Amino acid sequence: MGPPTHSPVSLRSRKCTARVTSANLVHMPSSAEHHIQNTAPGPPMAIAPATPAMLPVPTVPASAVHTGNATQVNTIVAAVDTALLEYGVVGSGFLSTLNIIVGIIVAMLVAMVLLGGIKRIGSVSEKLVPFMALFYIVLSVGVMVLNFERLPYVFESIIAGAFNPAAFTGGTIGSLFVSMQKGVSRGIFSNEAGLGTGSIAHACADTKKPVKQGMFGIFEVFADTIIICTLTAMVILCSGTPVNYGTAAGAELTISGFTTTYGGWASIFTAVALCCFAFSTIIGWGLYGSRFLVFLCRSDKVAKPFFLVYSFVSILGATMDLGLLWSIADTFNGLMSIPNLLALLLLSGTVVRLTKEFFASEG
Repeated sequence: MGPPTHSPVSLRSRKCTARVTSANLVHMPSSAEHHIQNTAPGPPMAIAPATPAMLPVPTVPASAVHTGNATQVNTIVAAVDTALLEYGVVGSGFLSTLNIIVGIIVAMLVAMVLLGGIKRIGSVSEKLVPFMALFYIVLSVGVMVLNFERLPYVFESIIAGAFNPAAFTGGTIGSLFVSMQKGVSRGIFSNEAGLGTGSIAHACADTKKPVKQGMFGIFEVFADTIIICTLTAMVILCSGTPVNYGTAAGAELTISGFTTTYGGWASIFTAVALCCFAFSTIIGWGLYGSRFLVFLCRSDKVAKPFFLVYSFVSILGATMDLGLLWSIADTFNGLMSIPNLLALLLLSGTVVRLTKEFFASEG
């Protein structure tokens, strides 16, 4: 089926959106780079700055540019193109020009928030996202209800496709590891589990109980991947919209699922919703990239040049090939996750101890 569409409920990157200004963003709290720096045995600075500078820290800004910006803009472009084509506002020959225009508009909005400190845009996005996410869930469930006669076939095809002997044999011979790689990479893109970026947003929380905050992180992964991504898959499969298996597909596939069931008006809602989801993700990843770059360079002065480059990448993301964007994003996500997961493994004893203490105190 190709890459799944952007998950509409990535809660972490939304939490700090309204707080983003040019004055305070570089001073937002962070933790991922610090726990990597201080995890190895011995004095805390024994592995700094060498280890953080080797893999995780430099790859976060690079991953922010691709995963957090370019792929999100590509989602916005796909959503806008599909909605306008549905109503015949533009022709297919104008799409390349339209994509550049949309990319320029997104770049300007991102720059206004990150460089200009325009908090109102971030505030509006923060207020719209929960409403859009709830409406997305309602519409997704509605697709399943309206197409309930297809549910047995959908579940049968899912189970048969996963567990029949032909699928197992084919996977064992050549495609098992490819399937695992695609599943893990798309799952990470949905929930950011293991990347180390989510801890930056969680560090914004006003709480004295880190374990309780960590529970919210666990719930986010469940909500993102198990609930939202499953609903998106059910929309596509239950609606009966054509799926070109083996080819890359973006937001237009999900929009097609909604429009097949509800009609053309659904393309407008889904386009607006996906734009809100993607834009708030762009702002959140701008925060992630700047924090790690400030840590690497030991100076807040690098944040604004990064924001400038980060904003212009939106134009590039609007015109690049979807498959190439995913390949680049997957590479940088992998480079980020490896050192972070090693650090988490070394910290697992501390996590167990703090968790036991938390539940003991809660009684």
